[in-house]
Amino acid sequence: MRCFELSSICLAWYVVCFAASVVGEQHIYAKSKAEKADDIIYGSKETITLSGLSAVTAVEILDYGVNVEKFPTFEVVSVSGDVSGFEIRYSETRDVLEAIPGGDGPVAFVAAMDTYRVNIYSDIAGPTRHENRLIQGGFRYQELRLTTAGKIVLNRIGVRPMISNIPVTSLPGSFDCSDKSITQIWRTGARTIQLNQIPANSIPPFWNITPEGSYVSSQAPQSRYGPAFTSLSMYEMWFDVKPIIGGFSFSVLADTLNTGIYIWFNLANGTVSANAGATEATSDFLASATLAANVTFGEWHNVNAKVNHTDIDISIDGFEVLRFNQTSSFYGSFGMGAVHGQSAIFKNLKVSTFEGASIYSSPLTDTTFLSDFLMGTNPLDTIVDGSKRDRIAYTGDLDIAVGVAMVSTYGLYYVQGTLDLFASYQLTPGFFVPNVKIQQRPRTEPIEADITGLIGYSFNLLCAVSRFYQLTGDLELAKTWAPRIIRMLNWADCQTLPNGLFNVSNPSFGGDWNHYDPPQSGVSTNFNMIYAYALQSSLPVLADAGFNKTVFSSRLHALRTSINSHLWNDDLDVYHISESIRDGYGQDSNTLAILAGVTGAIDKSSRVLRSLNKLSTIYGPLAFSEAAVTAGFRNLISPYASAYHLRAAFLVGDGGVAKTLLQTLWNPMANPTSTNYTGCFWEVLSADGGPGLGEGTSLCHAWGAGPTGELSTYVLGIQPMKPGFSEWLVSPVTMGLSWAYGTIPVPNGTINVSWNATNEAINHIEVEAPAGTRGIIQLPAPVNPCSQVWYMNGRPIAKSNTRFEVHGGKAIVLSFR
Repeated sequence: MRCFELSSICLAWYVVCFAASVVGEQHIYAKSKAEKADDIIYGSKETITLSGLSAVTAVEILDYGVNVEKFPTFEVVSVSGDVSGFEIRYSETRDVLEAIPGGDGPVAFVAAMDTYRVNIYSDIAGPTRHENRLIQGGFRYQELRLTTAGKIVLNRIGVRPMISNIPVTSLPGSFDCSDKSITQIWRTGARTIQLNQIPANSIPPFWNITPEGSYVSSQAPQSRYGPAFTSLSMYEMWFDVKPIIGGFSFSVLADTLNTGIYIWFNLANGTVSANAGATEATSDFLASATLAANVTFGEWHNVNAKVNHTDIDISIDGFEVLRFNQTSSFYGSFGMGAVHGQSAIFKNLKVSTFEGASIYSSPLTDTTFLSDFLMGTNPLDTIVDGSKRDRIAYTGDLDIAVGVAMVSTYGLYYVQGTLDLFASYQLTPGFFVPNVKIQQRPRTEPIEADITGLIGYSFNLLCAVSRFYQLTGDLELAKTWAPRIIRMLNWADCQTLPNGLFNVSNPSFGGDWNHYDPPQSGVSTNFNMIYAYALQSSLPVLADAGFNKTVFSSRLHALRTSINSHLWNDDLDVYHISESIRDGYGQDSNTLAILAGVTGAIDKSSRVLRSLNKLSTIYGPLAFSEAAVTAGFRNLISPYASAYHLRAAFLVGDGGVAKTLLQTLWNPMANPTSTNYTGCFWEVLSADGGPGLGEGTSLCHAWGAGPTGELSTYVLGIQPMKPGFSEWLVSPVTMGLSWAYGTIPVPNGTINVSWNATNEAINHIEVEAPAGTRGIIQLPAPVNPCSQVWYMNGRPIAKSNTRFEVHGGKAIVLSFR
């Protein structure tokens, strides 16, 4: 029985209104919610007619109300005239859809979704039901467009999801409270993590493989995967190609995210061009030439590329067509593709040294080669960074996603699959690769390399592992990861200076979550703080796995002391950014100082939180101070850094700071009436509250969902005292709320908590936990402790404090009256 009236709040995920606008004319259609039948989410079941004229483009815009993703589908009722100009565009925001012809794409980093955010259906016929072969990542809006003088009648337009579509009110975890905006924040975070949990084997093959060859249409080249290939600087490449529509493309000297030298044979206008980038739409011009008239459609041609460091020579059918020198890329791999709206068939790919030694070869006529280019399916359940972009698993992002998934979707297998993938990408010195594409398989051999990027993410990964262990109690996980943790921590210890601080000597390591800011080499406060947090978090894992944690405890103590001695700034009353930037400070490093126990006493933690108030804006806290921005850091608002800020505020019991963060930063993103609302949390915000990186900003980003985990942990107050919740603590931070209730899944069932409060003091709480567990209920002190009595399950108890030791297996009801 709950101790308050059940809330009637229900988040309507599929609210929809769709509009049609013809150039110079607009039609508006509206529905109360998008219709869902079988496993398809429909933007519209109504008949929509597009009638194109010679001077007018017919346009209809569908609004799903929130982000959806996966396989677009529609029924063609009839067609007449020329409908070769029928296309559908996708975007997370309407502004981008209406302003940018390519929508919020292309997204060329991976083969986990369609490259382009515009699908062209030049040969559509009817009546028929169509479903895209490739996935469209997260989008809220679809624009149906007919640019030719024909007529097409459509019906039942929607998307078939492959991710879980369980309503957030029916998830294993739940949260509700007296402030409906905070309830909405929890649920928005739950929906965000849902859209970023990718089931195993749900990604289709990127290319369409036939006995004739590999058919490629409107797809960015994907680089041949592997360290041996991304380090190539001198090689020769051959392949056969049959252009079908428009032309074809390929890349050389490309990195793992497919950025390199992009070569485009545009037969439509008789040119060949070279650009620096990943697609024709996101690249810088380098060189071009005119093609001979005998390079034709429907015929096989042989293409050869000679790559000699900066010199590149392109030939077709034995004739040189383009020779140029460039300084944009100096080493990298190779791949093949087709520009938007173009298509071709490829076969017989061969790559060799100039001396003739084979580097790679494939006939491209069966599916066995797809995994070489990470164009096959995804072998594991994984959590990615963003539904639209990048659709890659990142070690740093997982540190936030673990807590969100485990209290909402109970995404146990998604976390485990992601960790299994990361575990195999530890390099021999001890640090990890910061990101892994989800089509990659766990490695069986160590990576013999001594360089990585985003070094802070390797520490974040240790924190994620430790958090997952605390939430699951999986001892095998601890035993598997403990040696990896020790290797990483031992490498970090070797990087410490005589003054005891962790030092980044190679700037290549110095990127972080804010990849757009200057790398932090030398002594970075944030890297020292996340190192301390990783040490602190790892101690229980190491101890339970049977390793002596004493040496790591000593390192943690010494590191905390060194940080306070050298990186604390009395003038700012915070920790400054680095030894080289002493007049500025960051949100990330200072909140991590609290979480890692560097600040020590509560009063110093509170001082840091007060100082961070200077970063506050009506849209949330800026990630860096004004002096840091002057030093080159961008003036942006980070839900990622703010997730640690929120956790730190809750840890010290500062409900006021926590509530301010929730209401200024996350509440607008969770509010359906807000501009650019997607029903999910964002990657980064500009200083005025908009998408922080322009049209490419991910507006469904897992790291933005931090409040969901923290609200369950601190407002419901449910925390493990021993791994797996065999012993647990319920200690709510009321945050000015009058009631809250919810559930979190645990290994042997669920823990349910509901409470009522007056003036920050809880006067009624109900807790139910699995049998065989025991716990402590720790409550804020009542207002008049001398004049009232505690009752447990209806019986008065003599109690001089608000700490109660209880056992699971039956409901515990505590009231103060």
